Amino acid sequence: MKLSNLILLSIISIAFFYIQLWDHRIVIPLYLTLLGANVIYATALKNTNMAHISGFIFLIYSINYMVFKVGLINYVTPEDNKLLQGTLIYGTHFIFSLILVLVLIFRVQLSRLISKSESIELTHFDGIFHWIYIYTSIVYLLALVENIAWSYFDLKSWTLIYDNFEGLIYIAWALCCGALLTMMICSKKPTNTNELA
Repeated sequence: MKLSNLILLSIISIAFFYIQLWDHRIVIPLYLTLLGANVIYATALKNTNMAHISGFIFLIYSINYMVFKVGLINYVTPEDNKLLQGTLIYGTHFIFSLILVLVLIFRVQLSRLISKSESIELTHFDGIFHWIYIYTSIVYLLALVENIAWSYFDLKSWTLIYDNFEGLIYIAWALCCGALLTMMICSKKPTNTNELA
């Protein structure tokens, strides 16, 4: 089986798996576990680029997850103010996603600040991950705009993003997981040059 077919199959499988679960209490820990496993695997291989890519994603998503897990947003917002509550929820997700986009765009420069490794370079995966999180940023921004339209302007028919929010985000996470698995597979360089062909 070709590597591209394997990648596509893994992305479709993970997307199907996530959508079947449809519960953020299960999907988010699975996502963070895969990110953590990727960091450990990359560290064991001494692949600085892979460790930093997955490490940055893991760190920012873990902080984002903990903000909601410990209930910081719920302590700040009153339950009866849907505008403020939705703005804080979607706005926080949007800010974290946008930070992640910027970190991934400038990943090589940040990696060189953190590590003195000479193997730090721009990889093919640097060109993939930031697009995934640009997509999630757009979803969060649209959810934010939709929430303002729904709660402030009383446009109750504007629920397209809200009704499909989990699925839209799970697609991005499935793409990220597929790219992470591909990065793990591609990190093992073949010893025979004929295998590259």
